[in-house]
Amino acid sequence: MAWAKKDGSGAEIKSIENSLRTVNERKHDMIYKLGELYYEQFKDAEIENEDFKSKVDIINKLDYNCKVWNNRKLKTQGMRSCDGCGNILPYESFFCNKCGVKLDAVAEELVIIQD
Repeated sequence: MAWAKKDGSGAEIKSIENSLRTVNERKHDMIYKLGELYYEQFKDAEIENEDFKSKVDIINKLDYNCKVWNNRKLKTQGMRSCDGCGNILPYESFFCNKCGVKLDAVAEELVIIQD
């Protein structure tokens, strides 16, 4: 049976476009989740593949810079967070009153990221 050429109704085309968009969004979401899993598994490991190694390094630096920006935000409020448990404390604190960990100096310098 030969396919008959249809002129395509607007509703049918919109339905197909919506289905394509849904499938592509789900595919993109799954690739993103796969990347997250890979990163979480190998972020602290020695990676031999240079492409993956450079991407993981950039993500680690971005993660560090997020921490610096959060520290700066908290500092403007006279606060800081515990590196151990995330508890919010007065900026001058030396120990966390929730988990007891000794607090390190607050990271305030951003790292430069070069792609």
